[in-house]
Amino acid sequence: MKKVSAIWFSVFINCLLFLSAPAQEVTANYHLFEGKTIYKIVIVGNVSTKESVIKREMKTKVGDILISNKLQQDRKRIQNLQLFTRVEIYPTESGNGQVGLVVWVAERWHFFPYPLLFRNERTWDKWSYGAGFMHNNIRGMNNRLLAELWLGYNPGGQLSYYNPWFGGKHNLYYKLIVHSMKIKSRTLQIPERFDELRRGATFTLGKRWGYHTFSSLLFAYEKIAYPDRYKRFLPSETGRQNVATAGFEVIFDTRDLYEYTRKGWYIDAYATQSYLTKQLNYIMYGFDLRYYFPLSKQISFASRCTIDLSHGTVPLFSNYYLGYSERIRGHFYEQREGDSRMIFSGEIRFPLLPIQYLDLNSSYLMVGQYSRDLPFGVSAAVFYDVGMIGYRKNRDSLDILSGFGVGLHFHLPYVELLRIEYAFDWEVNGQIIIDTKVAL
Repeated sequence: MKKVSAIWFSVFINCLLFLSAPAQEVTANYHLFEGKTIYKIVIVGNVSTKESVIKREMKTKVGDILISNKLQQDRKRIQNLQLFTRVEIYPTESGNGQVGLVVWVAERWHFFPYPLLFRNERTWDKWSYGAGFMHNNIRGMNNRLLAELWLGYNPGGQLSYYNPWFGGKHNLYYKLIVHSMKIKSRTLQIPERFDELRRGATFTLGKRWGYHTFSSLLFAYEKIAYPDRYKRFLPSETGRQNVATAGFEVIFDTRDLYEYTRKGWYIDAYATQSYLTKQLNYIMYGFDLRYYFPLSKQISFASRCTIDLSHGTVPLFSNYYLGYSERIRGHFYEQREGDSRMIFSGEIRFPLLPIQYLDLNSSYLMVGQYSRDLPFGVSAAVFYDVGMIGYRKNRDSLDILSGFGVGLHFHLPYVELLRIEYAFDWEVNGQIIIDTKVAL
């Protein structure tokens, strides 16, 4: 939702300095060692990160036979930890028919305070500003602490802590988020956008089943306050609403690279129930299904089908929307509301400048190793989006939005992806879209 100013500063610095930076592109030829027994795995370059964090992402173990595809998948899973700008695995001959593996990583900058400057609702006229503190690799175990305070549009703050692995072989994880913020109401049923005060906490406890499947339980409690003139829109009718929520989620994820997937599945199914005696009793549930497959060596196709449904009387503050966090390109700046929503998207991607790894002059930035092995590349895409949203009890409320277009995708360090796209609706009205992160 938020884009810190460090991201946009990074975009600016990269554009200035990458032109003169030397490119590196080294790939290991695993096929020369196919079928040989692995006698040793050595980790190199992990200044802060524990070896166990890296090795637990590898299906390949000492004593296994080297399989090229399996090793490529291991490399990408390590990259998906988002702790490294670059990951390579190099086989080395031992002389006795066996092979060793050198897992070489270039660590990201993990620990830093930063100024905050971000857009709200993915629009350019609703800015917030403040400061934050982030540590993405506490104790070298990939534990993550984030604290932020901001003013301007939708002022507030949040504190979160994430531990992706505890309990040893039980493979458990948890995340705790505490927040307090004043946000502009998103509902379209009230013409004026008013301030909602929201304070609460969310705790997620989950288990990782192998390498690709995750399940979790969610517990949340939130206090919501409306101005007196709008208190009738809360179930309590007092201007104050307590919301207790419990839910579960199951994720199956075989994507090769999270930041720009070319192959694999992502399936996310969830259900939550919000309940408070005589005031609240409704369920929100749905799934997000995404499939990625290569059409050729360079071209890949990404697809998405998302369905979000509900049961019971859903209050205004829990409705689904198009035009805020979820958007339809071609209608990127339009808002729609309902208690049910469907999104379908397709995108063909191909590289224009394959990702290369660059070294900046560290004397400019004074960050030493963190200015080396930074990814940079350019891809292009052709896309089509369609979204449907409405209310279950009113079929006439159904809105259908669709659009298509083309875009350039810039692969940048720490930003991961900067998208500049041009989209059309079906009346061929065009719009420019500038956004970060992959669309699907």
